[in-house]
Amino acid sequence: MATVVENLSQIDRDSIKTERLEEIVSSAEENKAPPVAWYLTFGHNEEVASAFADYWNTVFRGGTVPFEIKELCRIQIAQMIGCEFCARQRSPLVTLDDDVIESCALPDWEHPDPKTRAALHYARTLTLADGRDEEVYAELREHFTNAEIVELGAFFTLTAGGNRLAHSYGIEADAEPAIPSGVMSIHGPVPVS
Repeated sequence: MATVVENLSQIDRDSIKTERLEEIVSSAEENKAPPVAWYLTFGHNEEVASAFADYWNTVFRGGTVPFEIKELCRIQIAQMIGCEFCARQRSPLVTLDDDVIESCALPDWEHPDPKTRAALHYARTLTLADGRDEEVYAELREHFTNAEIVELGAFFTLTAGGNRLAHSYGIEADAEPAIPSGVMSIHGPVPVS
């Protein structure tokens, strides 16, 4: 396991001065993804924390793509990026099977539902830049409207960037690992233990 160091501290919850940031942190306590630690880190810049929360709620909790699909793709992206902090988070709004969570970023695993599988392939292609764009877009068009493809793309790129940022900041650097061995990774093959 690579050592992760906290590079940006979290603000003290008692130091929150605005009603908006308190509202965001309270919502994070309930919704979990992203969790309180994310917003306490972003609390150094309340304007950015607020804008991020609004955009996150639009592309993750809003839209027409089923929430279960977005949550599984979010976990898959976190595993491929290598962000333990993000891979540990689970939204209480949906229950996903543990085997599915542990398998979603394995190279030879395919989700049994064609619509979910298409979204997972899209998340994989955007994250790994695997050159499968033509094939993936053809598959997407069988199950999603253009508006939903935009929704997925916006959510996946926000997720991937957020994963990299959380890893860089070292949010909850001392927590237990959550990424299964053998997953596809932007860092190359992850050894199977």
